[in-house]
Amino acid sequence: MVIHQTMKGNTMKIHHTKYKQNYKNYILNCIELDCNGNVLKTDEDKINYIFDRFYSEYKWKIERIGKYQSMSEWLSGLALDIPFYYEDIIKLAIEMGSLDANASDKLKEKVQSNYFNFMANVILGFEPKQLKQVA
Repeated sequence: MVIHQTMKGNTMKIHHTKYKQNYKNYILNCIELDCNGNVLKTDEDKINYIFDRFYSEYKWKIERIGKYQSMSEWLSGLALDIPFYYEDIIKLAIEMGSLDANASDKLKEKVQSNYFNFMANVILGFEPKQLKQVA
């Protein structure tokens, strides 16, 4: 899997509001087609696709364990085409600005072990307001 470099030369951690926006852009850029092969052109279409799919596949789970944990589990099942190998996760974190390039191995392990929870938090952060109240 090729990581799209959006922050060329960035080796230092940046403010969370900036790196979360970087992750949002990255996630939306990973989505090109819906399940029927239709091209998704706008961010709004891609966001609706994510949440339509998530709720149709995991609504039963949300009712049992909550939306955040359900989203994390959904992502860990590789529902979206985001990195999932250790090295790719660390490379992405550095490129997005959420991890220093010279971070300790202990910190890298923490980033990797919390990755799907973090990505769930990012995605739920751009959930449309009308959906937040539904589930």
